[in-house]
Amino acid sequence: MFGRRLFILWMFFQFPLSCGCRSDHFRPGCAQPQSPSPPPQARALSLSVPAAPPAAAWNERTTPLVPVLHTTDPQPRPKVRWWMRRFDQLSRKVASMSSVEILFVGDSITEEWAESGEVIWRRHFSHRAINLGVGGDRTQNILWRLKNTPMECSGLRWAVVMAGTNNLGDSDSDADIFEGVAAIVYHMLDQCPSTRIILMGILPREPASFMGSIRRINEMLARLDNGTSVRYLDLGPQFLSPDGSIPGALMPDSLHLSARGYQIWADALRPILDAP
Repeated sequence: MFGRRLFILWMFFQFPLSCGCRSDHFRPGCAQPQSPSPPPQARALSLSVPAAPPAAAWNERTTPLVPVLHTTDPQPRPKVRWWMRRFDQLSRKVASMSSVEILFVGDSITEEWAESGEVIWRRHFSHRAINLGVGGDRTQNILWRLKNTPMECSGLRWAVVMAGTNNLGDSDSDADIFEGVAAIVYHMLDQCPSTRIILMGILPREPASFMGSIRRINEMLARLDNGTSVRYLDLGPQFLSPDGSIPGALMPDSLHLSARGYQIWADALRPILDAP
């Protein structure tokens, strides 16, 4: 009997009942008391900030100040079936322009030197100039053509740039149209650093609702004139009657020039182009 009691006592100490374990006393076989766990800390909100790119040398020409705009993003016109053929034709002209002194860059107003302005063109420019005008081109289309046309600039003295009027019909903002024209100017200066630019103001046109934009854009374009590499030339007042209307004798469709209109343009260009 004594031995049985001794066995029970031994079992009691080896396997205690859970209810016999108290948190404030230590007994063999009971778990050690644990200090209360602190409440979980609130997680701080962490925003992942990407590391800044390594600093690079500043380049005022190639470091963009603003995102690429619709008017400065070079684009072809593949939906116009004749456009690529016209581009190829002009590219071949440029490839053989070793004796060329002047480039005319622009849209249909420039292109039509070969039509309404043909006689004047032959008299003053055909022996020393290439016409790179394409009807319907916006600033972004002109940029695409220039960027995809290898150009020999060694003998090139002047580039006459007239662009932006077709962007008015696309509801582009005045500032964006200015940026598009400026991008053409800067591309020409980058590609042909020794070439000087005659930057033409946008001419008056219909509808009359465009006239306010034309005035504001031309005011911005005028500020690109630095007296050396860029000359600004605005013929707008010569294409307006005293009452502000556009004379049909100069612009039969209130957009494109007649022979008299091209004569006015030639007379304004020649003192600059003919100067040594």
